[in-house]
Amino acid sequence: MIGALSAPGNWKRVNLQFKKQTVPYTPVYPSSYRETRRRLRMEPSVAVAAGVGVGDEVDPTMSMTGDELVDVAWSSVVPKTEIQASAFLREHPEFDGRGVVIAIFDTGVDPGAPGLQETTCGEKKIIDVVDCTGSGDVDMSTIREADDDGCIEGVYGNTLKVHPDWKNPTNTWRVGSKRLYDLYPGGLKHRMKKERKVKFQEYHNVLETRACIDVSEKIEGDTEKEKKRKEELEARVDLLQTMYEKKYEDFGPSIECVVWHDGEKWMAAIETTQLYEFFFDEADERGRLMDFEPLTNYRDCLRYGTFSALDACNFALNIYDEGCTLSIVVDAGSHGTHVAGISAGHFPEDSCLNGIAPGAKIVSCKIGDTRLGSMETMTGLSRAMTAVLENSCDLINMSYGEAASAPNAGRFVRLADEIVHKRGVIFVASAGNAGPALSTVGAPGGTSSSIMGIGAYVTPDLAKSGHSVRHPIESGAQYTWSSRGPTIDGDVGVSVSAPGGAITSVPQWTTQKKQLMNGTSMSSPCACGGLALLVTAMKSSGMKITPSLVRRAAENTALPIKPDDQSSRLTYGHGLLQVKDGWDYLRQSQGTHLVDTLGDIRFDISVKRTDGHFSGRGVYLRDPADSKENRTFTVNVKPELHESADVRDHKLNIDLKLELSCSASWVVAPSMLMLHHNGRAFEIEVNCSSLGYGLHYAEIEAFESTDKAAGPLFKIPVCVIKPHLLEEGAGSLKLSTDYGLQMKGTTLSWNEKLFVPGMEDRQFVMVPHGATWAEMVIRPVEIETSMACMVRATSLISHTRYSDTEYRSFVRLNHGMEHLASFPVVQGSTLELTIAQFWSSFGKNSISVDLTFHGVDVQPAKGHSFAANGSSWPLKAVIHAPFRSEPIKPSCKLDALSLFLRPSKADMKALPDPRNALPGNRTVHELVLSYDVTLAEGGKITPKIPAINNYVYDGELGGQITVVCDKNKRVIGVGDIYPEAMQVKKGDYTIFVCLRHEQPSFLKKFEDQVLQIERKVDGAVLPVYQSYSEAIRGMNEVKKLNLAPGEKTCVFVGKPDGDLPKDAVPGTVLSGKLQFAGTSAAKQAPGSTPVIFVVPPKKKESSSTSKSEQKIEESIQDRLLGAKVAVLQKLSEEEEEEYNSLLKSLLEEKPNHLPVLKEEMKRSASALAKATDEEKERLQDRLLSVCTKIIDSIDRDKLAVFVAKKTSPEGDEALKIKKEMDAQKEALVSALGRKCRVYIDQKNSDELSKSFDLLREWVDTASDNDHLLLHARKELMEEHYGLAIKALDKLIDGEEAHKDLQEALALKQDILGKLGWHCWEILEREKFRHYYPKEKLVL
Repeated sequence: MIGALSAPGNWKRVNLQFKKQTVPYTPVYPSSYRETRRRLRMEPSVAVAAGVGVGDEVDPTMSMTGDELVDVAWSSVVPKTEIQASAFLREHPEFDGRGVVIAIFDTGVDPGAPGLQETTCGEKKIIDVVDCTGSGDVDMSTIREADDDGCIEGVYGNTLKVHPDWKNPTNTWRVGSKRLYDLYPGGLKHRMKKERKVKFQEYHNVLETRACIDVSEKIEGDTEKEKKRKEELEARVDLLQTMYEKKYEDFGPSIECVVWHDGEKWMAAIETTQLYEFFFDEADERGRLMDFEPLTNYRDCLRYGTFSALDACNFALNIYDEGCTLSIVVDAGSHGTHVAGISAGHFPEDSCLNGIAPGAKIVSCKIGDTRLGSMETMTGLSRAMTAVLENSCDLINMSYGEAASAPNAGRFVRLADEIVHKRGVIFVASAGNAGPALSTVGAPGGTSSSIMGIGAYVTPDLAKSGHSVRHPIESGAQYTWSSRGPTIDGDVGVSVSAPGGAITSVPQWTTQKKQLMNGTSMSSPCACGGLALLVTAMKSSGMKITPSLVRRAAENTALPIKPDDQSSRLTYGHGLLQVKDGWDYLRQSQGTHLVDTLGDIRFDISVKRTDGHFSGRGVYLRDPADSKENRTFTVNVKPELHESADVRDHKLNIDLKLELSCSASWVVAPSMLMLHHNGRAFEIEVNCSSLGYGLHYAEIEAFESTDKAAGPLFKIPVCVIKPHLLEEGAGSLKLSTDYGLQMKGTTLSWNEKLFVPGMEDRQFVMVPHGATWAEMVIRPVEIETSMACMVRATSLISHTRYSDTEYRSFVRLNHGMEHLASFPVVQGSTLELTIAQFWSSFGKNSISVDLTFHGVDVQPAKGHSFAANGSSWPLKAVIHAPFRSEPIKPSCKLDALSLFLRPSKADMKALPDPRNALPGNRTVHELVLSYDVTLAEGGKITPKIPAINNYVYDGELGGQITVVCDKNKRVIGVGDIYPEAMQVKKGDYTIFVCLRHEQPSFLKKFEDQVLQIERKVDGAVLPVYQSYSEAIRGMNEVKKLNLAPGEKTCVFVGKPDGDLPKDAVPGTVLSGKLQFAGTSAAKQAPGSTPVIFVVPPKKKESSSTSKSEQKIEESIQDRLLGAKVAVLQKLSEEEEEEYNSLLKSLLEEKPNHLPVLKEEMKRSASALAKATDEEKERLQDRLLSVCTKIIDSIDRDKLAVFVAKKTSPEGDEALKIKKEMDAQKEALVSALGRKCRVYIDQKNSDELSKSFDLLREWVDTASDNDHLLLHARKELMEEHYGLAIKALDKLIDGEEAHKDLQEALALKQDILGKLGWHCWEILEREKFRHYYPKEKLVL
C-alpha cells in the first residue's frame, strides 16, 4: 500500500496512513565526535527549528529583495532548507542532481506533469516510463492485413484506417482493444463517469421530451392496431422515465490499438474516437487512428500521448513479446507524480518550487496495479528491479509499504539486498504511517537492512506555508502518524527523518498542477533527493560511491532530535538528514583506510539470546517475562564486502581495531574488539532488573579507534520495556507499581493527563493472564476547543503483523463527550496504549482514561472439538471467567459457506521476455491454475489460498494474482495477496490463479493447490443449551448466565436451526463464530471462537414402492426403440448418412414417436443455424415440417385438461402420466417457438401471428425467460421497439446469465439505434463489449 496521506483528512484511506508532531526540544549532541566535526553549520530556519543558536552565521536573506524574500517564504512548500539542501546548492549549484538517475517505485509518474519535463541542463527529465504491473497490457496477437484503402478490421469487426505514410513493409498489422476504465486511475475514472453522465443526461432529456410529445398526440380510432400503437408510445415514455435512474451503467469507452514493425522497430498507434461520442456530434472525427502520431517504446523516443483533452490523461507506450503485447502506461494515481516532484522536480519559471535534486533524471516504475486500486504486486516489484538495471539508476525511492509478519525476510528483501549490495543502487523507502505506537515501521522501508527507512518530520515553515495551519508551531517535530521502531527483531527501524509534506506536481488529469500531500511517502523522496545531491557531488569529484558509504555519511551527520528522550532514536532515527554536513563528512573521509580500501564495507549484525531461541538484529525485550530478569546475548558481527572483492587486496585488509561504547550503564559490553573478515562473536549483558517502569533505549556503538570522528561503523540497538505488572486477586487485579495510575477492580485509570499539540503519552501494561478483551473509556476533563488525537493499543506476537493485533482510531474529543472502545488483547503480553494529540490540533487539553480488562476463556471439552459434522452434535464447550464476574450471552452462527476446488488445469511456462528477467538474467516462470466452478447461488464470493495469502514483502512467491471470469471470459474481479469479496450471479465461472517464481521446482509444489471459495450466507443459527439433556431434546435455549470470578461451566451447542443454504452440499463447509461475552455497553465482546460444520451426506428419499412391487414398465420393443433413439442422438454431423438412415427407419417404425421427432427438430434447427443463404429456405421448410409433425402428434385438448389440474399426482402411475404430459408440453412449446422464429426470419407475419397466438396459450412469452427473446423479436418485427426493449430487459436483468443473453444484448443495441436513442445505443455497445470481450485475457 501507499505510505502517504493525500490530504490531512484522508487518514483512513489505507493501512499505513496518519499525521504527527511533538513538543519543543533543545538538542544535545550525545558524543564528542559530532561536536568537533559539525561546527553547527545550519541555516537559520533549521537552527530555529532545532532550538539551536545561529551564532555568527550570515543570514542569506539579509541581502534579498522583496520578491526574493517571497520566493524563500514559499519555497518551504517543498522543504529544502531543513535538510540543508538549499545551503548545499548555494555553495555547489552544479551538484544539483545532474548525472544522477532516480527510479520511482510508485503509482507511476505522469510524463506530462509540470516540473517533470526537463532537468536543469535542459535534458529530458523522465527517461523511461514502465508499467511493471501489467495492468495496462493489451493482447496484440490478432493479425490483420490492410486492404487497398488502407483499412483493417479491429478486434470487434470495426473498421480502422491507417495513415498511408506509416511504413510497414509486410502490411501486417496487429490489433487489440482495451477499455479505458481499465486504464484510468480511480480518481480520473470517477471524474469521467461524472462528466459523461452529465452530458448523457442532456441527450436523454431531449429523448424523453420528444417521447412525451409523441404520446400526448391523440391517436384516432379504437382498433387493435391503434391500441397497440398507443401502448408502444406509452412504453417508450415509461422506458425513458425509468432507464436513466435504473438502467444507466457506464462501462466506459474502448480504445483500438494497432502495432506494426516499420522495418527497424516496433511502432504503435491508438484510436480514441469512442471517447468523444458523448461530447461531440457523430460527424466529429477526433481521435481517429490515422491522426495519431505513432509511438515506440518510451525509452527510445522520449515521447508520450494523451487520450483526449477531455481526460487530460497522458500515457506512454512500450511494446513487448515481438509485438504481441502492447503496454499502455497510465499512472494508477497521483501519488507517484507527487513523489517524483519532491525528489527531482524542476520549475524553470519558479525555482523556489523545485524539488530537492532538480538536475536529476527520473525512471518511472509503476508498481501500483490499477486493477487492484494501486496495490503493489510482487510481479511489479520484480520488473521494477529489472528496469533499474536497464536504466543504470543510482537511487530508488519507494513510497509504499505494508505491515509484515517477519522483518528483513522474504523474496523481495533478498532482491533488494542484491540490488543494493551487488549492484550498488541506493534504496530509500518510507518508514510507514502507522505511528505513533512503537514497532509500527512497515516493510520494506522500516524493516529491511539494505533499505533506508525514512520518518516524516514537520517544520514550522512547512506547517505555515504547506499545511496553512491557523497557529504557527514553535518548533519542528515528527508527524503524529509517522511510524516508530523498533522492529520486532530489534532493529531501530527508522534510518533518518526528513520533511514529510509538500505541495508539488500531480498528474494533469487531476485538473491542477500541484497538490498538498503528506506522509512518509513524502519524506522518503525528500531524503532520496538529498542523497542524490551527495551522489552528484561524489560523481563530479571522482569519489567512489557505494550505498554503505553514502548511508554512513547520512546517518552519522543527521541532526539529532530530542536525544534525551528514550523514544527519540525509535521516532526520528539518527535525526534529520543534513546534506551539507553529509558532503563535508564524505570529503573528510576521502583518503582514509576505511573509504579507500573498505569503502563498500558493511556489517551484518546478529544477536542471539543465550537462554532462548530469539535471534535478531538487536535486543528487544518487550513482554513481562522477557524483561523481568537480567539477560545475556551473543552478538555476531560479520564484515561484508562486495562479491567482487578479492582476498589479497580487500578481505585480508579488514583488520579493524574497534572501541565499543555503551550509551547506558544497564548494558554491559566489551570495550574493545578486533574484527577481521570472518567476523567475531562477543557477549553482552542487559541488566533488566535495575530498570524501572517504562521504555528504555540504549546503543552499543563501534568506532574505529584511529578515526573516531568518522562516527560509529555500526550500532547495536537495545530496547527494553518494563510494563505495569497486574497481579491477579479475588475478583480484581492489583497494580504492582503506580506511577500516577490507579487500580480499582480490574480497571486501570489515569486522571487529568495534560496534552499539548504533538504530545504523546505511552502506557505499558501487562495484560493479565486469562484476559481476552479490554474496554477503554477516554473522557475529556478540560478541552480548550476540540482535541484531535490518535489512539493505539498494540501487542506484538511473533510472526504476526502488528496490525493484526492492534486497535487504532482517530478520535476527536469535545466537551461533554467520551470515546468508548473495546478490543481483543493477548494475555501475558505487554499492551502499549498510546494516546497522542495531533500535531496540528492546537490548545492545551486534559483527559482521563479508564482501561478495564475482561476475560472469558472458551475451550472444547475433552473429546470434543469445534469442528462439527453430522454425527458430533451437540458440541460441548467449557467457559471460564478467570479473574472477574462476567455476564455470558451465548450465540453461535454459521455465516460463511466454503467449497474447495482442485485445479482443472495447471500450465507452467518460462517468461523469456526481458522485462520479466531478474537481475543476473534469471528467468521467471509462471504457473497458471484454472479452477472451474458452478455456483448454485449468487452473492459475494472470496477466492482464497490461505497458505500464500497476506504475505507481501515477507512472502516467497514472485507474484500472485487471482482473476474470476464468467463463461464468456468476462472479468468479474481481480484479487491478489489480500483476498477480497466479489459480487457474482449464480452460474459457471473459471478462476485463474497466476503464481510466479524463478524456480520451476518451487512452483511445482502448487500444481495441485486447493482453492477455497468462501461465500457469505444469511447464516444458520446454532442453539446453545446449558445441559446435555436440553441439547438432545432441543429444549430451553440458554440466553444469559453469569459467571463468578474463577467459575467454570459447560454449555452445549446444538444442530443448525432451519434449512441450510441451497449450495451447502455434502462436503462443503459452513463456518462461523461462537461468542459468549458482552461488553458493558451491551454489545458483543471482541474475540470469538471459530466453529466449522462439514455438511454431511443427505438423507435418502423414501421410495413409494417396494422392490417386490416394482414391475417392468416398458416392453422389449420400447426399450429397443429407446436405445435406437440414444444412438441417433450421439451421431455427429459428420455421420449424416448414418443419421438419416437411422432416422428414416425410426420414423417408419413409429412415425409419431415424440423423442424421435424432438431429436429431428433439434438437428434441423442446428443445421439451419449454420446454413448458407442457398440452403436456408430448404432447411427452414424442413424445420417447419418437423415442428408441425410434433404439434399434430399431441392431443392438445387432453394436455390442456391435465395442465389445468391443481392437485399433485400420487402413485407411480400418476407420476408416469405427469412425466409424459410434461414432456408433451415441453415438445409442443419448443416446436411452436421454433416455428415462430422461422416465420420471423421469413417476415411471414400472418403465419407468425397464428403460431404465436397458439404458443401464448401455453406459455406467457412476455415473462418466461426462455421466450422473452422471441417475444422481443416479434415486437420488433411489428416495429414495437419500446415493448421489445421491455421484454429484453427482463431477460438481461435476470438473476443468472441466460443462454440468450448475448443475442438479447446485441438485439437491444440494434433496436436503440432504430429508435434514434444513440446515447443509449453507445452505452449498450460498451456493455456488450464488457459482457462478451473478444480480447484475450492478460494475467
